[in-house]
Amino acid sequence: MSVVDHLTPLLGRWQGTNRLRLMPTDDYQTSAATATIGVTAARFVSVAYTWADGDAPQDGLLLLGGDEDAAAVWVDSWHTGPTWMTFAGGVADGELRLRGSYPAESGPDWGWHIHVRPRDAVLTMHNVVPGHEPYQVVELALQPAP
Repeated sequence: MSVVDHLTPLLGRWQGTNRLRLMPTDDYQTSAATATIGVTAARFVSVAYTWADGDAPQDGLLLLGGDEDAAAVWVDSWHTGPTWMTFAGGVADGELRLRGSYPAESGPDWGWHIHVRPRDAVLTMHNVVPGHEPYQVVELALQPAP
């Protein structure tokens, strides 16, 4: 199944809640969120979303594509700074699972996972510190916008 086919239930305008924490022992900070999800260039899905860090508005864009294997590029005004991250992955257990990495200040690169569950309209992001289990950093839970 292609990424477009898998994500078809999410096409449209959404609103919901973004939850963010930096460390697994931190409490989540919650903000209102929106998302617009559409097909672009016939074979790709774009996920444009907004959220807030306190009073500071934030936004991001995830561009996904592929057939059996998925590929993605992601930018976010808070998370990625002036660069984008690339991801590879696929669908397992009804969830699109993407894996990427980013350079750490010292030592090996750290990982970043993005999971998209169309049946629940939820997108999660997980940090992967070398030598440790991944932990959830972001949860974007969506409902159709009026």
